Amino acid sequence: MLHPITGLIPLLVVLVLSFTLHDTLQQTALIIALLGGVLSIMVINFKYFHDLAGAVNVGTTGALVAIGNTAAVVGFGAVAKVSPAFTAAVEVMTHMPGNELVGAAVAVSVIAGLTGSASGGQVIALPLVAPGYIDMGVNPEQLHRVVAISSGALDTLPHNGYVVTLIRAICKETHQRAYWSMAALTTVVPLIGVALAISLFIFF
Repeated sequence: MLHPITGLIPLLVVLVLSFTLHDTLQQTALIIALLGGVLSIMVINFKYFHDLAGAVNVGTTGALVAIGNTAAVVGFGAVAKVSPAFTAAVEVMTHMPGNELVGAAVAVSVIAGLTGSASGGQVIALPLVAPGYIDMGVNPEQLHRVVAISSGALDTLPHNGYVVTLIRAICKETHQRAYWSMAALTTVVPLIGVALAISLFIFF
């Protein structure tokens, strides 16, 4: 039986490699770090492998399916971003009246939902809304926290790459059967969280 500490070793390998190589290799460091984590798992558990080739085949297939699903959704987001409707939506979302934190949360959430990406919502919305809000006196730390939470709400709509991979490829389920339970955790809970955060920042 494996000692519980062996479960932490691959994580430490990933962290050490990513931090050590980040300055020199940039994004490539993450790939190398993940590869190091996978290799460390193989070394630690080598004697427990009964069919190493089969395990590698299953892992490779799963990785390719995940890459394909994510690439398809990223492509969808890229096409959506160049459409006139998307430009109009961004314009409306980034010029909302009322409380600045609420406006930022709504803008980032909606854009994240349109692109199917939390980071996409932040990258598109923040450069448009953050400078103006900060000039108006909004606390940058409060703005950062609200944006970070709100970007993780509507990004997990049914067309999100992670959602597609998890439901279809990993769980072998349909969106009709599995999505609503997932949405309760990945959409409703973050929305409640951002509402709570905004309330605390406004009233306290």
